[in-house]
Amino acid sequence: MEALQPSDPDRVGGYRLVGRLGAGGMGQVFLGYSAGGRPVAVKLIRPEYGTDAGFRRSFAREVEAARRVGGFFTAQVVDADPYADRPWLVSAYVPGPSLHAAVAEHGALPTRALRVLAAGLAEALVAIHNCVLVHRDLKPGNVILAVDGPRVIDFGIARALEVTSQTATGVMCGTPAYMSPEQARGDTEISPASDVFSLGSVLAFASTGSAPFGDGHPAAVLYRVVQETPDLLLVDDGLRGLVTACLAKDPAARPTTTEILETFAGADASEDWLPQPVTTMISDVELDGDGDGLSDVDVAEGEIGGVETPRAGRQRRGLSRFIPTLRRGTVAVPPTVSNPSAIESGWNGLTWGATVSQFQARFPAAQQENGEWWVTGQGPESFCGIAMPTQYAFNDHGQLYLVVFYPEARDRERVSVAFLHTLGAPDGTTTRWTRGDVVVDVKVASVAVSITHLGFNAR
Repeated sequence: MEALQPSDPDRVGGYRLVGRLGAGGMGQVFLGYSAGGRPVAVKLIRPEYGTDAGFRRSFAREVEAARRVGGFFTAQVVDADPYADRPWLVSAYVPGPSLHAAVAEHGALPTRALRVLAAGLAEALVAIHNCVLVHRDLKPGNVILAVDGPRVIDFGIARALEVTSQTATGVMCGTPAYMSPEQARGDTEISPASDVFSLGSVLAFASTGSAPFGDGHPAAVLYRVVQETPDLLLVDDGLRGLVTACLAKDPAARPTTTEILETFAGADASEDWLPQPVTTMISDVELDGDGDGLSDVDVAEGEIGGVETPRAGRQRRGLSRFIPTLRRGTVAVPPTVSNPSAIESGWNGLTWGATVSQFQARFPAAQQENGEWWVTGQGPESFCGIAMPTQYAFNDHGQLYLVVFYPEARDRERVSVAFLHTLGAPDGTTTRWTRGDVVVDVKVASVAVSITHLGFNAR
């Protein structure tokens, strides 16, 4: 990561910037921190796009759609302001190398890693397409490798450039080597099948270390994409048939993302899915203890982005993506909590339905994050002997109805069992426990634990 330059802002919106992560066609990407201390990737749009009214409108639409995208293999969009002097977007930060960087440094991925990669990217595209978005710029630099699978970043945002590209010289929506033929031709309608073509190209790169249509002048690459047969001779035997199908010139002849996902059902994204040298790259990309930025890892353009617990290497998903992470070296005393076995009456000395004012009176250091989530300001809370960062949510009537925990990696296996056993659940595998109108969900897949009081759930 590079240090901030004198011309760089030190804040964007409510986010403190601490360094440069890279740059792309739309602008500069910074490492930032939210008010609650959560690391995020902040993309600041180039000034010339911000002055274009058409771009702003398109950017606002795409950001709104992108914020709805969930799933295990995407880095969520968590905040944005399309109408700022310079529009900006905040997305999840995942410490880890891009697929491009990993392959460039350590070579093509082995068969097992390729299967996990294919399954993860297909699942990410399913989530993106379900929100009526097309990524339009799926490439190795937009795939981040984490210990529990790949993450897709920058989905849907490239479309905003199309309005500007008709008046700005040299603007290209997408990356030539990974574009679909219909993108290369400039077709008006771009469907999810275009992303399938890009997926085929990304998998070919991961398997061989080279893009299937070669490199060189963009015009020459685009000609080959539209007119020529890809070079798949060195693609992994178990992957070649699928990649060939994905790279069909006719969009209708390509498999769907659901069909691709079914092909790789059962792929195991356990913590050793990647070769050891790449796993080492992931562990090297972590936050400094003083919060000033990343450890000394060279970050190529557009290769970092996602929210993540620095040492855990696992994606925060669902509600847990809003939970702040304490930086290493932080010492905090967990606040006192109410009897866990009686959570139907409230939490942390607050009754369900308590107001924000009552919350602030109990916790004078309390602060709000991302417009609706609150933290006590006293660090992680202790539950079942496990200290976890915690956030609180209030409904539209200002009543406390939701508490969410995010355990660290070392506690994730035992926290669900401890949580449920403490509450009197019948076993350690049940994911929902109900007492009256209080519902407890243990989000095993999402690695989050939440307490929801249905009586006050007005969202």
